[in-house]
Amino acid sequence: MANPLARISEELAREAALLVRGPDGRPVGAGFRRLRDTVLRLWRQQPGMEREDGVLAKEERFHEAVDAVEAAALEAHVQARLHEARAVAMLEQAHPDAAGQRTWEEVFTHLGVGVGVMSADDSTLVAANPALARMHRQPVEALKGLRLEDLVAPESRGALPRHLAAASSKPAHEYETLHLRGDGSRFPAFVHVTSLRDATGRRVGRAATVLDITQRRQSEAERQRLLATIEAERARLSAVLDQLPVGVLIAEAPSGRLLLGNRALESLLGHPFRSSTHVTDYEPAHQIFTAEGQPLTEEAWPLVRALQTGETRQAEPLVVRRPDGTTANLLGSSAPVRDSEGQIVAGVVTLVDVTERRRAEEAAREAAQFGERFIAIVSHDLRNPLNAIQLSVTKLLHGDTLPERERKAVSRIARSGERMARMISELLDFTRSRLGGGLPIERVPGDVRAVVRQGVEELEAAWPERSLTLQIGPGRYDGAWDADRLLQVVSNLGGNALQYSPVDSPVRFTLSDQDDQVMLEVHNGGDPIPPDVLPHLFNPFRHGGGKAHGGLGLGLFIVEQVVKGHGGRIEVRSRASEGTAFRVLLPREEARA
Repeated sequence: MANPLARISEELAREAALLVRGPDGRPVGAGFRRLRDTVLRLWRQQPGMEREDGVLAKEERFHEAVDAVEAAALEAHVQARLHEARAVAMLEQAHPDAAGQRTWEEVFTHLGVGVGVMSADDSTLVAANPALARMHRQPVEALKGLRLEDLVAPESRGALPRHLAAASSKPAHEYETLHLRGDGSRFPAFVHVTSLRDATGRRVGRAATVLDITQRRQSEAERQRLLATIEAERARLSAVLDQLPVGVLIAEAPSGRLLLGNRALESLLGHPFRSSTHVTDYEPAHQIFTAEGQPLTEEAWPLVRALQTGETRQAEPLVVRRPDGTTANLLGSSAPVRDSEGQIVAGVVTLVDVTERRRAEEAAREAAQFGERFIAIVSHDLRNPLNAIQLSVTKLLHGDTLPERERKAVSRIARSGERMARMISELLDFTRSRLGGGLPIERVPGDVRAVVRQGVEELEAAWPERSLTLQIGPGRYDGAWDADRLLQVVSNLGGNALQYSPVDSPVRFTLSDQDDQVMLEVHNGGDPIPPDVLPHLFNPFRHGGGKAHGGLGLGLFIVEQVVKGHGGRIEVRSRASEGTAFRVLLPREEARA
């Protein structure tokens, strides 16, 4: 530490080399690091070091000194190796046989594979290297004099004579067997037996090299286990996919090599599944089109998009043309399969055959359109003769020539004609709503009070024996309305209230101003609407109470359509203690986008 630039003596260099040399005699850096750490630790523990100035400078000088020691030690090691090499060369020139014997002994001693030399007559070991002794967990001297079969597990000795005979009849023989350690444990070994012969070809012994293949056996067993697991999983996956009612196709990324296709896929595409090197190799077998009939290019296939861009698609409409010329409507869903790092490793597409569903939907749609058009035509054509009947009845009722008995009969004809006209009107409205997406509403400025009063007066004329009241609250009631349609609302709600309430129970109409909208409430007493009927009350062909009263069950459906056409809503509340109340909320102006 005091004089780092002093010359390092050869004696110190040799001692340092012995202190820090490795297994091969070469100085190693790790030894010098330990030397540095030890000296520095002892030096820093000296009293007064924390107060001494220039500590860092002294450490640098110390490291320079150790570097000098390391260089000197390495030079001494090199010089020693060169000296040994020159000595060996001189020995080989003077005694060639001795040099060969020395080389063989070094290889025999330091070889990592177990080697045993057996006599020429039997399998007795005359020499064994340390590796063979370590492998069998016995001293080298303990192996000498043992026979090779003594090193083999009892359960494997039966095959040993056959292997030794094979080794005697040919230059070398290899086999795997089970060897026995000194503690009684077993390990698998790979054995190579070679005959040793002299210059005349006479066998003078045998050499057996033994390699512990425990790790190799374990690796092979693990590999076989993994292969069996993969094959079992593949078989299980194939069995599950074959039971699915949808076609499944799996391809490898990025090549697109087709890996798996299930039975349903073969049925959809019309030919057996064939693996291929690329997804485009499947093209000649079938053609895929969009729902509009446009052929799909290879880049637009759902499976190719999943493999190349990671795109996910759900229920994409497709049309496939099979090799026999038939077509099928499909819904294709595709998605990429990613590994733990997010890389695309495969792609999967599922195909669902919806051909029959599309046909059934089309047939149902055509049947519905035909039925609705038929009803519309019939309803419209029935109006002409009915109008003639109503005009004739009205003329007869306004005349003075009819006797009282005939007048009653004509009155019944008039009421029946009115009921028939109302049913025809409801049928027409129903078909219009189904064919045109709703009832046509023509809003014009007006006062809704006049519409409600007219509707109540018509009901009073048709039901003279019943009590009807109309209460209109203060406020403004102007707005844009379809008066004829709102008259239907008043007539249908009032008619239902009269039909489904006791004769002595009044029906009350209430009209009130609600700022930007008006509210009409129709209330009647009597039995409440059953709770199971309320959710379906506005469905077509349903009646509002427990029994029918000669109508088609379209009144409330039309009421709801008219209210919705005005941008409003309808509510109903029915309880035994309060009666039944229908509440209609109508905005004054038409909603604008």
